[in-house]
Amino acid sequence: MAKVLIVDDDPGVISYLARVLSMAGHEVVRAEDGPAGLAAAADSSIKLIVSDLSMPGEPSGVAFIRELRSARPDCPVVVVSGHPSEDSLEQCRQMGVTDFLTKPFEMGFIRGLLDRFFPPAASTSQGGAR
Repeated sequence: MAKVLIVDDDPGVISYLARVLSMAGHEVVRAEDGPAGLAAAADSSIKLIVSDLSMPGEPSGVAFIRELRSARPDCPVVVVSGHPSEDSLEQCRQMGVTDFLTKPFEMGFIRGLLDRFFPPAASTSQGGAR
């Protein structure tokens, strides 16, 4: 299906999201900090980026999202956060972040999000019947 980049400093979150994405047939690229995330995002075959908003190091938070959007304005970005502030959410919206996931999240919600970005083949076939 598609190549998805996960950027998060929590290995447990990366593993969980990677498992859900892999079960849905997607290829997963992992990065544990901002610099690694920016380097991985340079791969134009990545079709979706899922990134934590709060990571240690620089760039982090909104600054990381700003750099990411600058480097890949064409790629949808979903921001993940356990406790986002209204200010940071608004800044992300203004930068064109596609959607938000609030921790803890459920597998069903993630699958629904994936279906929105990558519709199942049956729904895009001629006739559109499922």
